[in-house]
Amino acid sequence: MDKIITNLIGGVGNQMFQYAIGYVVAKNANLPLFADLSSYDTYTVRKYELEKFGFKINVANQNDIAKLNKKHFFRKTLYKDKKKTFYPEILKIRHAAYLKGYWQSEKYFLHLRKEILELFEFRNFDFIQNKNILDEIKKSNSISINLRLGDYLNNEENRKIYFLCTKEYYKKAIEHMCKCSENPKFFVFSDEITKAAEFLPDNYTYTFVDSANWQEDMYFMKNCKHNIVANSSFSWWAAWLNQNENKRVVSPSKWLNKYSGISDKDMIPDSWVKIEV
Repeated sequence: MDKIITNLIGGVGNQMFQYAIGYVVAKNANLPLFADLSSYDTYTVRKYELEKFGFKINVANQNDIAKLNKKHFFRKTLYKDKKKTFYPEILKIRHAAYLKGYWQSEKYFLHLRKEILELFEFRNFDFIQNKNILDEIKKSNSISINLRLGDYLNNEENRKIYFLCTKEYYKKAIEHMCKCSENPKFFVFSDEITKAAEFLPDNYTYTFVDSANWQEDMYFMKNCKHNIVANSSFSWWAAWLNQNENKRVVSPSKWLNKYSGISDKDMIPDSWVKIEV
């Protein structure tokens, strides 16, 4: 049976991009979608997380992976995200294929936004432990501020690819939000919440959210009225899933270190406000 297989690797934000491209390609080709989870047999930095959304995923078996994850003389089945920029040809696939890469652009699935929003909607809410914070977010002119610190600070390999958003970036982003928002209330989310204050300007009041799990972080951020994001796929998705019709998303003007050798020109949605960094 022909099928589309998407390789999952990285953290939850990357997995969401990889599953979203698989969803669109499979829908276009009218073929079932399967996920290759075998990378997590050896990749221990992160773990597979999409089951937390509560939808069923078909897991690809090794035989099917081996058949599609290679070059064929008569028919192309292996598609790699080599240039890291939007590659519209991928949307023309109408046969069995194996998708490998990160596919970090909304251009692949913006036309199916409603379906992607439904796909990445949590089916139960047992993960919520800070309900009082969620209540504050919903009743105020809430603005999330996300800081990716941990591995951007401490991992030498990551520093070759990603830059760290500075206090100057967050200062400009907050100033922009204050000009456009009445009585803003800032909620801070970070993988290093105890260090977050060091990267934020001093003359504002913040609510620092020490979340119980990543689902709480993502759900709370997407429920804020507006979002200030870091150059992180997790941060990207929290803002993209925000369904406030009048939302404003502020982002750094670039996503990757200039020495990375990777183009980031299609990563940041056109509708987002970009702060020069």
